[in-house]
Amino acid sequence: MNRILTTELRTADRTSQIYRIAGGRSLGYAEFGDPQGKAVLALHGTPGSRFMFALTDEAARARRLRIVAPERPGYGLSDYAPAGSLMELAADIAALADALQLEDLALLGVSGGAPHALAAAAALHDRVALLALISPVGPVADCKDRIRMSRLHRFIFTRIGRSDPTCASFFWLVRMLVRTAPDVAYRGLMQRVVASDRALLKQAEVKANLQAALKEGLRRGIKGARQDLRLFCAPWRLRLEDIDVPTLIWQGSDDTIVPPGAAYKLAELLPNCQLNVVQGAGHYWVFGAFTRVLDTIQAALKA
Repeated sequence: MNRILTTELRTADRTSQIYRIAGGRSLGYAEFGDPQGKAVLALHGTPGSRFMFALTDEAARARRLRIVAPERPGYGLSDYAPAGSLMELAADIAALADALQLEDLALLGVSGGAPHALAAAAALHDRVALLALISPVGPVADCKDRIRMSRLHRFIFTRIGRSDPTCASFFWLVRMLVRTAPDVAYRGLMQRVVASDRALLKQAEVKANLQAALKEGLRRGIKGARQDLRLFCAPWRLRLEDIDVPTLIWQGSDDTIVPPGAAYKLAELLPNCQLNVVQGAGHYWVFGAFTRVLDTIQAALKA
């Protein structure tokens, strides 16, 4: 039987834990909020790490929610493992849910965590009370030319994502800047986003969280990020019409990081989905509205 194992990195606030998957591979995860609360499996963006959800700790504790934030292979504490599909990676999430005996849970996917949350919903179907997707990466390849994308989005999701050498160069540059010149990397991010995002990203707590999450996520290399982008930009091979768990999508109308049109199309393809367009918001609006999302999750889990 699989066991929960920890390393010397484990701390009293539960932010650095390791689960040994069959075969001995490490799966890193963190916990925030109420240890006895209703379970929320929270999946970080690309690139990112378990630290992203540290900002939810106080609000989750107040709402009696237990945030469990696993890292995908190649990120943070998780050993890299090649995968040919999103469903292969969903097996890791299902194994952790089994080991922690998580039932009647919510799945929360932010940005690049959203495709993985969808795959996990397919794998854990009967145990998922709510699927909440924030600024999600949508099925760009499956949508083909049926959605509008900016020139930059098209370049990232059709050229960088489908060329391994270009993808590797891109993420090595990101990793180098995050590790050696974090403020330069942050200023570069600020130039890419809309004014509402910049106001949030200027907050000291948000800046510290994002920088820590990115640095930890890329600490061991870029294989996890490369695999994410490759899987996002290929056909997902998910039967979206069969993922009929209650789903909420929140998407900023002015998102410059992911194509909003792909999120809108995703909402159309899911059979039990409510789309909430946050007018005038960019990609990072949730950093000022985690309580809003957690209130919705709390209500769904109570129901």
